[in-house]
Amino acid sequence: MDGVSYLNTLAERVEEAIKPHSIRAFASKIDVSEGTLRRILKGEDPKLSIIERIANEAQVNLLWLITGTESGVEDVESLHPVVKLDEFNDAFALVPGYHVSVSTGHGAFNDQTQVSRHLAFRKKWLEYKNLEKSKLAVVFAKGDSMEPTIHNNNTILVDLSDKKLSEGLIYVVRLGEELYAKRLQQYLDGSVRLISDNKEYVEQVVKPDEMEQLEIIGKVVWIGKDLT
Repeated sequence: MDGVSYLNTLAERVEEAIKPHSIRAFASKIDVSEGTLRRILKGEDPKLSIIERIANEAQVNLLWLITGTESGVEDVESLHPVVKLDEFNDAFALVPGYHVSVSTGHGAFNDQTQVSRHLAFRKKWLEYKNLEKSKLAVVFAKGDSMEPTIHNNNTILVDLSDKKLSEGLIYVVRLGEELYAKRLQQYLDGSVRLISDNKEYVEQVVKPDEMEQLEIIGKVVWIGKDLT
C-alpha cells in the first residue's frame, strides 16, 4: 500500500491497519471496547498486548505498527510475517518520549512530565552504548541554534544518568526556566559556557555565583533526523 511506511504516528498506522473495518467492528474483533480503540486513534498509548492484537487481526508487522519502520500492510500474512510480542520484547526496548521541547522556549522536565509516546531501540545497541533503558528519555528539538548538528523537530535521546560535564559534548540543560540542548565548556574560574553549533548565536555564560540556575538534565547520546 503506497505511502503506508510514511505514516508518522502510531494512531495513523492503526487507522490505516484497521481499514476497511469500522472502529466498532474492529474493536469487537480484537475484544476491546470501542472507546479504547477510539482513544488509541486519538493518540493515547495502548498496552503492548493490545498493539499485538491489532497487528495480528490486521495482518500487519508489529514492528511497523509500533515504530513505522517496516513496509506496512500485506494481504497475505506469509508475505510479511507478523512479529510476535515476545520476539519484539526480546529485541527492542521502548524508551519513553516526552512532549518537551529543548533549545528554545519554555519546558518542564521532571518525574511528573507526561509520557506522550515511546520510541523503540534495539537492546543490543543500548548494551553496546552502555545505556540503561530506565535512565533514558526522548525529547524534541526546537529552533536552529544547534544546526547543522541538530535541526528543528529532531528527536533527541538523552541519558539522564550522565550529568558529569565532559567538555564539548552536547547536554540537555535547564537554565532558569528554559531548556536547552547545548555544548558545555567549563573554565578555570568555574564558569560554564553554553555553546551553539550555529555560529549566528552568541554563547551564554553562567558565572560561578549563578550556578544554582544551571541544571544538567542529561547527555545527548543519539539524534534522529530526516535526511531531506
